[in-house]
Amino acid sequence: MKNTLRSLLVVGLFSALPSFAEEEGFVPLFDGKTLNGWTSARVLAGEESAFSVNEEEKAIHVYAGREAGSKQETDCLNTEKEYSHFILKMEYKWLDKRFAPREEYDRDAGLLFHVHGDLKKIWPLCLEMQIGESPGDKKHGKGAEGRFHTGDLFVLGKDLRVDTKRKDGYYHPEGEVKNGKSYPTNLGVEKPKGEWNEMEIRVHGSEKATFIFNGIVVHEISNFTQKNADGETVPLEKGRIGIQAEWAELMYRNIRIKELKAE
Repeated sequence: MKNTLRSLLVVGLFSALPSFAEEEGFVPLFDGKTLNGWTSARVLAGEESAFSVNEEEKAIHVYAGREAGSKQETDCLNTEKEYSHFILKMEYKWLDKRFAPREEYDRDAGLLFHVHGDLKKIWPLCLEMQIGESPGDKKHGKGAEGRFHTGDLFVLGKDLRVDTKRKDGYYHPEGEVKNGKSYPTNLGVEKPKGEWNEMEIRVHGSEKATFIFNGIVVHEISNFTQKNADGETVPLEKGRIGIQAEWAELMYRNIRIKELKAE
């Protein structure tokens, strides 16, 4: 019965997605050949980036050529431009290698938005749609038992807050709205390792963001706030877009964006 209800929920969410012309108005954020328009946190700090370009795949390759099990550093690749109201689409796939100190962990990365503050910092202040290979029913654990499920929400910054709808410990479209920080979803299933997964985020300034994974709405958040220099709570309206490197080899491709008019 639980699986049946979940299947009905997923079908309902999918059918509820608003329609629009597939690629009308979208422009690429990655040209398939260079990292023009992006900045690496490690490079800004005078170090080596974890990101490079695989021209054959027309993809951003994370930890290309690194020896499996070797010790590696995390990195964050951020756009030079800021965005507020937009639809962003991209694809990712996991490759084989994992690296110390997390060679035994589930694979982990992330799609960041409203990135702001110090771009040399890992991780910068932002909101995150988690990328990870943990199944949606895996509980949180410590160390190698940690959960990394695509579609989970992470709020990176002690003074950042968002509203989410919560029910039975997970995001639910009919759940109770609560203000807080990071929160999991049990919706959405990754394709097998080595296959491309499709991600989409629809962001409306500080008002709302919808996370879509392989065609399914897996999370929605609203009312994004931060504290200004005077300690006042104010809307978090905009920021850069970022992608993460977290001790697992993967590729990102077909990153494109459609900017929207503020409503």
